Amino acid sequence: MLEQGRIGTRQLSTLIFMMVVGDMMLIYPSVITSYAKQDAWICALIGIPLGMALTLMFLKLCNLYPEKNLIQIARSILGFWPGTLVSGFYLFFFVIGASTHTREVGDFLTSEIFQYTPIRVIILMFVITVGWGLYHGLETMGRSSELLMPILIVFILVLAFCLLPQVDPSNLKPVTDTGVVPILQGILISIIYPIGELVPIMMIIPYTLKQAHQTRDVLMAAGLGNLLLAILVTISLLVLGAFLTQHNIYASFILSQKINIGGFFERIEAIMASSWLISTYVKAMVYMYAFIVGCAELFKLKQYRILILPASLLIFGLANLVSPNLTFIVITVVPYWVDWDTTLSIILPGLLLLVHMSKKRWKNKSSG
Repeated sequence: MLEQGRIGTRQLSTLIFMMVVGDMMLIYPSVITSYAKQDAWICALIGIPLGMALTLMFLKLCNLYPEKNLIQIARSILGFWPGTLVSGFYLFFFVIGASTHTREVGDFLTSEIFQYTPIRVIILMFVITVGWGLYHGLETMGRSSELLMPILIVFILVLAFCLLPQVDPSNLKPVTDTGVVPILQGILISIIYPIGELVPIMMIIPYTLKQAHQTRDVLMAAGLGNLLLAILVTISLLVLGAFLTQHNIYASFILSQKINIGGFFERIEAIMASSWLISTYVKAMVYMYAFIVGCAELFKLKQYRILILPASLLIFGLANLVSPNLTFIVITVVPYWVDWDTTLSIILPGLLLLVHMSKKRWKNKSSG
């Protein structure tokens, strides 16, 4: 097998949690509110069980082929050439995903914190860090995510607790006044963005030790990540209101700037930025890992580490090309990304499951 290292169920669960929260921690409130307005919190809560059901579909597909990653599964179900074509789609998705997360880090840091630093410097530093993490292998990725996850949870809970004095329940009114279509769009966003982007985890599951309660732990990790995002959306709406949440792409960062307890506990937005960087770093690392291992699998290489340097250079270049500025991402990329995520995380895995079941039924009929 390409990957010699193995991670446990707990480390897989922490990786999944970090990927669900990922870059969504900062931009999710703005994106979901732009569709569902003041009802975004309802959509976010409805999306939790539906997202867990989607995670279950990914696990079901992996459990049918326990020793195989996504590329091998696609080839096993669809045959060599159709499977290779589908694998190519996924690899393109992984490399563009890693590049977009890298670009998001560059855009955020240069617009909010390091205004006078060239974006290419930030992107280069981020890519070097991601490449260094990948070089040390899957076990190191799992252990580092296990170490960093509590920081993330504690900060989100501190953020929610410290903003309670500024909560205004009238911001949620009128309830369910936005119409059926915007609410359905909001629910789709709440499933697709946090959970749909878990597809690269199917490149990691074959290298996970089979332990008790694996399915339960993974579903709980995905549900908990989505719940924390729903808390962020609700707090954003209660404190900022629907209009400000929708029009501040970094709503969570704005929220952390509003914290002021007795003139003593304030200006903690740098901590917010650090925790967001941690989760986005893990997400970008998993995407890049999926791309490198997928390429090595596709071209039957003996090991994947030789691809780390060229892949890092590719992602550095793509991160600079993927969008000219932040406005382009918000206006052009975000609306179409939903369709892309839907295709690659619901339609194609669902199609693979259907083909597998059809082939199994046909085989049973022939043998019967």
